[in-house]
Amino acid sequence: MKILVADDHPLFRDALELSVRQAWPDAEISCIGSLLELPAVRDAAEGGATPALRYDLVVLDWRMPGAEGSNPISVLRQTGIQGPVAVVTGAEDSLTALEVLRCGAEAFLPKTTPRRVLAQALRLVAEGGSFVPKDVALDLMHMTEMSLDIDEAEESEAPALEGEGAPASPLTDREQQVLSMLATGATNKEIGRNLSLQEVTVKLHTRRILRKLGARNRTDAVRRAQQAGLLSRSLDEAAP
Repeated sequence: MKILVADDHPLFRDALELSVRQAWPDAEISCIGSLLELPAVRDAAEGGATPALRYDLVVLDWRMPGAEGSNPISVLRQTGIQGPVAVVTGAEDSLTALEVLRCGAEAFLPKTTPRRVLAQALRLVAEGGSFVPKDVALDLMHMTEMSLDIDEAEESEAPALEGEGAPASPLTDREQQVLSMLATGATNKEIGRNLSLQEVTVKLHTRRILRKLGARNRTDAVRRAQQAGLLSRSLDEAAP
């Protein structure tokens, strides 16, 4: 049994390693704090050869050093590293879960997951299964039903709220990034390419931005963001 544990927070990485060792006492476990610690990733970054390498399980944080401008699963796959992936992340929102699963992970596990449940989920993934917490799965189902058919026409029909001050709730960092690109007139495909997101995820972020700002469409959202002093901040945070 060959297992990779990747997390840039030492304390949590140690806790993950302990959980994995309890489940698989005889496993060969590699622990890293950056993807660049993997020879294949480092060699690829330097333009070298990347021989294939397979793990029986990859336990991966979602925001990892060495995956800037992309996502960690894509980095692993592009460098020939294979194996089922369980993403264990500090993010608990359904948009991140959607992004994680669409990028190829077999499991989405918030770091608040109880240790016993975490161990069971990791074993399930190693045996060929998949896992998403029930509340996240239900939210994803609702989002998919409501959002897969979102297009520009739907956005233009979004009702405006009274007032043009601060948004109804704060924009997340990712929403700030999407907002900055909306201001440039970028398409969903261009935004997705720049931020390493699926187009449907960009649409979901845009929908939430419109609702929070009480905007009818993208142009109205940018105008309201400028009036609320949000756009200059979003431009500073545009880099993924």
